[in-house]
Amino acid sequence: MKSFIMAFIFLFSLDTFATVCNNPTMLIAQTTFDLSSNTTVNPTITVRANTSPGGCDFFITFDYGLASSYTGRALRRSPHSWPFTLSKNSTGTQILKKIPDVAGPNDVLSGTLTAGSSNRQVNVNYFGILNVENPWLYYGLFSDTFTASLYIGSASGSYTFIESKTLTFQYTAPKKVDISISNSGGSFDVNDFTETLNFGTLSPGTVRSCDAILKYNAGYILYASSSNNSSLKQDSGSATIPYTIKFNNTSFNLSSSASSPVEIARELGVSPASGRVVPISATIGSFGVKPSGTYKDTITLTVQSAE
Repeated sequence: MKSFIMAFIFLFSLDTFATVCNNPTMLIAQTTFDLSSNTTVNPTITVRANTSPGGCDFFITFDYGLASSYTGRALRRSPHSWPFTLSKNSTGTQILKKIPDVAGPNDVLSGTLTAGSSNRQVNVNYFGILNVENPWLYYGLFSDTFTASLYIGSASGSYTFIESKTLTFQYTAPKKVDISISNSGGSFDVNDFTETLNFGTLSPGTVRSCDAILKYNAGYILYASSSNNSSLKQDSGSATIPYTIKFNNTSFNLSSSASSPVEIARELGVSPASGRVVPISATIGSFGVKPSGTYKDTITLTVQSAE
């Protein structure tokens, strides 16, 4: 008598038969954001699915738009740009990334759709942050479009791509020009706009100097006016002492400027990062015998955009 032993071996993967959510989708109510009045936005993305068969994890990634890196993200108006960040947190330190650059949970938006609903949904939020630390970047309308992609699964394990949607951010940078007055060789300070040139005991040929420093994003036109029409006037009398003044080493006649400011300089474009320096020097002229006392004049500098 012969015996036969039959062995049946069943091989299967638990993942193959795992129940997961059906028809996951990414819902984005607002896809265009204007940062002109608020330079940080905190939009919501809703992920929805039928989790009656079972729940699932998800995550959302973001590309870098027209940039070539995450640190290069920006809103653009060629050839100019304003730095921009897509982040998981409000401080902009948890930069949102795309596959295959994701290295950890802070690089994506993630969540779980729990089992048991035909219409389960979860909201996740992110931050779009415009960097306005330098408000003198070029003016006008800037924008870029970024792609958000939804995946089911874990970014650190197995996952399945579901869909992508685009998000557009824009910013209208206003024209801006500011002036700072400092001692010669000083640096720009938007809150420093006065400078006193003290000649001490007056004598012909004495020179004092300072700098006007301008920052601008649509060019500038600089005007100067003298309250005493290019003379130092006695505080307690009517005596005057003449002086000459130079801007950018060029002499200007301010003898009628009290009522009609004189254009001193004009440029287009964007200022250097440290500002455009306009050196100013005043030289006491010949005056003969004058009454003793304090003599003064006030030079007012006015600046406006040139574009």
